[in-house]
Amino acid sequence: MTDLARNQPITEDDQNDHSGQLTHACEPDALGTLLIDESGALPVNIISTEEMQSPAYSPLSVRQADTPIPAPVVASCPHAGRDYPAELVDAASLPVAHMRGLEDFAVDQLLGGLSQHGIATVINHIARAYIDVNRPAGALDNAMFDTPVDADKPSRHVSAGYGLIPRLSAMRKPLYSASLPSEEAERRINVAHLPYHSMLMAQISAAKAEHGHCLLVDFHSMPPRDRTNRKLADVVLGDCLGSTLDTGLANSIGDFFRDAGLSIAWNEPYAGGHITRTHGRLGTKKQSVQIEINRDIYMQDAALSAREPFVNVANAQELHSVIGRFGAYLVEMRSN
Repeated sequence: MTDLARNQPITEDDQNDHSGQLTHACEPDALGTLLIDESGALPVNIISTEEMQSPAYSPLSVRQADTPIPAPVVASCPHAGRDYPAELVDAASLPVAHMRGLEDFAVDQLLGGLSQHGIATVINHIARAYIDVNRPAGALDNAMFDTPVDADKPSRHVSAGYGLIPRLSAMRKPLYSASLPSEEAERRINVAHLPYHSMLMAQISAAKAEHGHCLLVDFHSMPPRDRTNRKLADVVLGDCLGSTLDTGLANSIGDFFRDAGLSIAWNEPYAGGHITRTHGRLGTKKQSVQIEINRDIYMQDAALSAREPFVNVANAQELHSVIGRFGAYLVEMRSN
């Protein structure tokens, strides 16, 4: 298996040139294995400024099999990062335990089986509390900074406190008690957001160059209930309200999860975010779907409260197997 590290920004023009990507060592059993010990705990990593600035550090990795032919499917895992920059820890008004509610806890651990089927899986390591790579680069809240930054018109996510740089924890507590320096926005974008989207585009371009088409699957997790306390489905599938995925493909994906014994819903309450919208369009050679997994399926504390979260290892192992079979299913379907 290969674990590809940070690379320079890549555009569609680079789709036929995938050389020069840096590699670094990754978990030796990452391919097809649930990467968690029997305790079910996943501790955070506090990353010093010196370590983040080191060429040896990468904010992301790509799990993929050692095969010259990529699958026509690429997977994305943007919110499971457990690397907490020391500068964030020092500046925040909340302890790390309270920031972890923003994580899609352990989702990266569930996706190892995808690589066995040639699916390149791009995994962000940087904590979402530091920067949310599933937001546009301009989704900034000017009220958070000491001087104005180059921000888009505030979206509902920004107004709610969950823009590119989150203002609130998952429990809606302020992450900072003081304004951030305006230059912090660009620095965080360069540290994590730009590398992630560059690598994601590179993997999609490689798959499309080989097969003529590519399906992006963006993996997330969600709480067991919505804000009205309504119980959510086991899996919520999002195609941005029918705009990123052909109907036949959407029906097949839904059927797979139903056949696996999981309840599903489409686009409610999660229709798909920035990554899904950016990399998929109905009726084209590049399509996408967002998959939200109910944490009740695989966690001991699905609400991700301030106490230390844990995975239910047996349930996570079963879900890991389901996702691996889903990868095989997608590759077979998209290769025909």
